[in-house]
Amino acid sequence: MTEAEMQKIADELAIRRLLDEYCLRLEINAFEEWLDLFTDDTVYDVFRQSLRGRAELSAMLSQAPHGVHLPGAVRIELDGDTARAVQSYLFIPNNDDRWNAGWYQRKLARTPDGWKIAHTKVKIARIGELAPDEKARSLPFPVQFG
Repeated sequence: MTEAEMQKIADELAIRRLLDEYCLRLEINAFEEWLDLFTDDTVYDVFRQSLRGRAELSAMLSQAPHGVHLPGAVRIELDGDTARAVQSYLFIPNNDDRWNAGWYQRKLARTPDGWKIAHTKVKIARIGELAPDEKARSLPFPVQFG
């Protein structure tokens, strides 16, 4: 295996870990640790709004409902020190019963601190409500184990 092939595998693994952390840090870490996954000048497009920079991202999404983020399949296209990724997701909030599913479209950048999310576009494909026997149950966030 060539050094370039090894680097591609290492980059894809690092990006997959970053995208897994995106969901997990929202649930089991302090919110500020989630923000560490983004570049300082990140752009986050959601609900017809474009949030620019970590401060705007923090102001809006720190108030978003907590719940379970289930990441799905991811496709990664590497291009040197940048990458594009598309990933399906399902989000089930714990404060009400309206779930949503769709895709995260992302641009990523290699930084001195590793791969970071530079741009996110959330494309919601479907919103629904849980059945009466599957109603949300409140959990404290971040989640504590043990």
